[in-house]
Amino acid sequence: MKPASQRALVWVLSIAAVLAPAAGLAYLGAVSYRDDRGAVAARLDEQHARAQSVARRVEQRVRDAVDAVAAAVTSDDLDAALGELQAIDPLAAEPFVLTADGAILWPPPAALGDAPAGIDLRPPPCPVRGLEGCLRQLRGEERRVRQLDDARRAELAACPDGRCPAGDALDTARRLYEQLARFDDTGIAALLGLTRLARGSGDRAGAIRRLDTLVERFGDRSDRGLPVTLIAELARAELDPAPGPLLDLYAALLARRIAAPADALAAVVERIRAALGRRELTATDAARKAELDAALAVARAREAAAAAALADDAVEIAREAGEALRGRTALREPRRTLAYRRAGDVVVGVVVDPARLQDAAGAEAAAGVAPGARVTILPVGTSPPDSLRTLASAPLGASMPHLILAIVHDRDLPDPLDDVIGSRSRRHLLLSGGLGVLLAIGLLATIRAAARERELARLQSHFVSTVSHELKTPLTSIRMFAEMLREGVAGGDVARQGRYHEIIVKESQRLGLLIANLLDYAQIERGTRRYSQRREPIGEVTAEAVDTFQRLQDPAAGNEVRLTVSAGSEMATSICDREVLVGAVLNLLSNAAKYGGAGRPIDVTVATRGGDVTVTVRDHGPGIPPAEQSRIFREFYRAPAAYTSGAPGTGLGLALVKRHVEAQGGVVAVASEEGRGAAFTIALPLAQGATP
Repeated sequence: MKPASQRALVWVLSIAAVLAPAAGLAYLGAVSYRDDRGAVAARLDEQHARAQSVARRVEQRVRDAVDAVAAAVTSDDLDAALGELQAIDPLAAEPFVLTADGAILWPPPAALGDAPAGIDLRPPPCPVRGLEGCLRQLRGEERRVRQLDDARRAELAACPDGRCPAGDALDTARRLYEQLARFDDTGIAALLGLTRLARGSGDRAGAIRRLDTLVERFGDRSDRGLPVTLIAELARAELDPAPGPLLDLYAALLARRIAAPADALAAVVERIRAALGRRELTATDAARKAELDAALAVARAREAAAAAALADDAVEIAREAGEALRGRTALREPRRTLAYRRAGDVVVGVVVDPARLQDAAGAEAAAGVAPGARVTILPVGTSPPDSLRTLASAPLGASMPHLILAIVHDRDLPDPLDDVIGSRSRRHLLLSGGLGVLLAIGLLATIRAAARERELARLQSHFVSTVSHELKTPLTSIRMFAEMLREGVAGGDVARQGRYHEIIVKESQRLGLLIANLLDYAQIERGTRRYSQRREPIGEVTAEAVDTFQRLQDPAAGNEVRLTVSAGSEMATSICDREVLVGAVLNLLSNAAKYGGAGRPIDVTVATRGGDVTVTVRDHGPGIPPAEQSRIFREFYRAPAAYTSGAPGTGLGLALVKRHVEAQGGVVAVASEEGRGAAFTIALPLAQGATP
């Protein structure tokens, strides 16, 4: 890029570096208030959208729970289906089923309490077709019932106190039970009888084997209202001498982890409590039993209360219920909500409270709103405690319009809106700081550019005066000696005339070199300088420059030039402009003679280094200070020592050398120490195929 273009680019960039940050600061100031308001509004919208999303999720969870109750109503075993649902869905922990006129079908008031004798769920007595087949089956069943009674009497005779010593009665009971175990109608009772006999005889492994057979054959059946699997679990727990299995089964029944009718569960619970009462319990087991007994009392009271609480709302719920989900506040307990809908001929629903609804929202529901945020359910028209800050709220759906869902967090925690404003303030501060730095850099660049332009103007002014002097000196010498020849001052002395002619020729050549430098500089500035590059032997080109210098230099100076071409570099060539390279070496030789001092030798070395061929011109002068070494290649620049020494020069020589050499693809470097001379090196790339 041309120096003029470089200076223009520096000015443009400097102005841009000032104007762009200034415009940026003005823009930030104009839009920061609007942006802050927009960011706050966006954050509020985001929080409100999150609250609406969580509210829809909770409403859907309630709808799913009511639908699950409706599905349980269609089950063959309503008690078992609802018991299983209570165990797996927290929102369905308190389901209810009403008739069309408001009578309560569920929850049963005796759940887990004293149960009736049980429900016989055995298949119909006559599943075969035809009267004769039915009569045969009935006679067979009657015969097996009589045999089962005989087996039970034999069992009572063999095991009067639960222990079964060997004897005829035991053998009779075992034989009868084994015969009856093959039939479906008596198989359950017979296998249970065999289990009792094995336990009474001390055969625990045999008893467990009989229970496994019972579950394998009749696991999907019930006996007098009790699921066979539950009967087997109870029997296994009773076989274990430790109370742990009985306590585990007690806990599972209280937690509704085993699906069974309420009266059946109540019967098993009482059986377990009686069995535990007959055993010696450790302090740990006794404490656990006490906890389970307390939980049983609470469950009985709660379920009885639930049925009683529904009594006030049942008729109104049955009248209002439709196909769509609805919700209302319980009359007896206003904090509880009844969610219900019609399902065929009945009304199904669930009783929920704020804690269950909050659990249904999920712990992570408010995590994205703010750290420490959580969900709370409130009646419409109420507010959370003063210690909590409401971040967003939304109605809990059309089915429960009396409730709202609020996302809150402690007032001790930072307000998320402050976080938004703070983060934007930090961003504005960073942007403003960055723009301020750019503005400072722009101002500094402008000041430096102005200083450089001022210095350049000063150097150009000095250059004009120097060039005028440099042009005037050879012209004066040429004119003076030409006039002396014309006036015949030599007086016919051939030697004197020759000396006059030689002076005129040398001053003309000196003037020509000066003018050539000026023309070169002008062409480089305009970008019109053209080079004629071809493969040239660098040693030969350097020798030509040395020869020219020796012919042009003043004999009085007496600077001996010692040219050395290193071994292997004699045939080194490079693609370059011969005249330009000769001129560059001449410039370096002229400077070496000028600043190295009269009579001091100048060393010129041609060598190869890596992929380059180098020409080094070394003088033995005072050297160049390190601070000046990066400046001497600038246009019009002359070191202060050059001015004080009175050495002639324009400040263009080294600048032209650098430009010309770089145009040939090479580089120019200087190495110098004060008091030990200076070495200027021109490095050009070796031509392909040249000797390295």
